[in-house]
Amino acid sequence: MTATGDLARQKGRSGPSPAVVPVLIFAPCLIVYLVLFVWPQLSLLTTSAFDKGQLSGVHYVRFLGDEYYWELLGRTLLLGVCVTLITLVLGVPVAYVLARMQSRMAALLLILTTFPLLVSAVVRSFGWMVLFFRDGIVSNTLQALGLVDHPLQLMYTLTGVIIALAQVLLPLMVLTLHGVFKSIDPDLEFAAMSLGASPPLALCLVTLRLARSGIVAGSLLVFSLAISAFATPGLVGGARANVMATAIYEQTIEMLDWPFASTLATVLLVFVLALSLLYGAALDRRAKSESVA
Repeated sequence: MTATGDLARQKGRSGPSPAVVPVLIFAPCLIVYLVLFVWPQLSLLTTSAFDKGQLSGVHYVRFLGDEYYWELLGRTLLLGVCVTLITLVLGVPVAYVLARMQSRMAALLLILTTFPLLVSAVVRSFGWMVLFFRDGIVSNTLQALGLVDHPLQLMYTLTGVIIALAQVLLPLMVLTLHGVFKSIDPDLEFAAMSLGASPPLALCLVTLRLARSGIVAGSLLVFSLAISAFATPGLVGGARANVMATAIYEQTIEMLDWPFASTLATVLLVFVLALSLLYGAALDRRAKSESVA
């Protein structure tokens, strides 16, 4: 009887059941996620869906009926696509070379790629402003080389914003792809070349196919950061290259129209989520079709 009582007391002091332990472990993360992400997003949606204290879609009707905001959204998405393509074209070879490099300089070169991330976005933008003005270094250099006949000003243009954002976000693409290429065994490329494939063909058929998920992740990361960037488009682009982020700032700070600013932010968020889901679904569908084949 005593042994039974001791066993019962030991079970009572054994702590929570195994099913409760994961809940207790992830509870702090869940609370932080709900407070810092879910609640602000719900507040954003609520603010955009109400007008003068009543549920209304007047702000979305205003957005859908104005060509200016559709042009603004298109310019923002074009900015994200161009920056993503530039960083992808430049980042893939750089990340591949650094991942395959056996020298001790590889780590140093990888650290050097992160230097733009250590500088404030405002400072970087002012640096590009000095370069992009009509009498700046870029214009004078192009004229000295005979590539242009008249002073070239990239300030307050979408092209200048694309170049500046690509320089800022290129390290993120390189860092993302470097880890992916590093995890792929180089012997797989040698095996493909031993079967008759040329080095470029082996790179395309083996390495890039295996790194597809990392390429998608890096592309989505750069795209989402590019379309939501504010400091660089605001300083380098100005009013002539206005994007969604700068329009949201204007509606919030200058116009004090918080409901419509929330509407713009919600529309931008929906487009990003939709593109991300479509991108991921297309990738999964292709992977399943290749596995079946």
